[in-house]
Amino acid sequence: MYYNRTISEEFAELFKENGKLRWLFDFVKNHKELDFIIVKTRSEENVHVYRGLTRIVSISLKKDATLFVNTCNQYKKLLPKLYGEKSINENFQNDIEALIQKIEQNSNFDRYYKNKKEGYYQNELSRFYGINGTLDTDFVIIDKEVVIGHSSKVQKDSFLEIFQKKYKDLHKEISSLDLKRYGEYSEKKPIGDELDFLALDKDGNILLIEFKHGNNTSGIYLSPLQIGMYNDIFEQFPRKDLENAVFDMLQQKQEIGLINPKWKKPNCIKDIIPVLIISEFNYRSSAKKKFDEVLQFSRKRLGQSFLNNLQTFNFTEENGLTNW
Repeated sequence: MYYNRTISEEFAELFKENGKLRWLFDFVKNHKELDFIIVKTRSEENVHVYRGLTRIVSISLKKDATLFVNTCNQYKKLLPKLYGEKSINENFQNDIEALIQKIEQNSNFDRYYKNKKEGYYQNELSRFYGINGTLDTDFVIIDKEVVIGHSSKVQKDSFLEIFQKKYKDLHKEISSLDLKRYGEYSEKKPIGDELDFLALDKDGNILLIEFKHGNNTSGIYLSPLQIGMYNDIFEQFPRKDLENAVFDMLQQKQEIGLINPKWKKPNCIKDIIPVLIISEFNYRSSAKKKFDEVLQFSRKRLGQSFLNNLQTFNFTEENGLTNW
């Protein structure tokens, strides 16, 4: 089990001030619909450019010091010449701009960003507490689409199965209480293994953030199960290793500029706090009442300490984060 998504210094240098790919950093920062995700696994490391919920460009540094630019097939078909091998000195900004224009003109891609649902607000939150953050920002986003790594898929599946079974069984029991109210349980519906955001606040708390859009009623009221699983997983991770990883990622992102370089690093990690953020919540929805019911039922089964430090917020463009 491991977790540290810092990329190699050689790769990171390309995006820092005066780096040969610094233009891409500036390009993304100047386009409000775009953001970065830095990913490192045992076998590869990538810098992804996201638009809302989808990756439009993925850049990896090859062993021969050339770049490889890739994406999912739906975007590759729009502008094939953007993708493939590139020299480090090559500027493909115009091609990315052309791709974005093609995406904007194709309504099939609206659901990932332009419809102002989950992808749009995730991007807003990520940029506000990341690339556009200030030295006074309450917290900074360290990582997105967060996954704890394992040496093999077998080990990963074995590790996750323990946590997933616990919360699947709980979901099944909640569903059986009132099928109409809480929806039908499906064995085929997985509990995701990716946390939306991992953040760090000024006091040294790690924030495990699950993000939902206000119209995702079932996703909201069942979120205690998903958040509970992530919280269990990260509580299993050795605290000092987690602290080292988070501080390493913070330092690298500050050096690149993905987090404000003047944001003051806490002295140590104090606690792990689970967080639910909902974008544009409709207070006439039944989701809040059902959420409270699911949370209380979960505490009856798992103990009153279950998610006892959970924080919940509503997020809007006008007001930012407010208590939910």
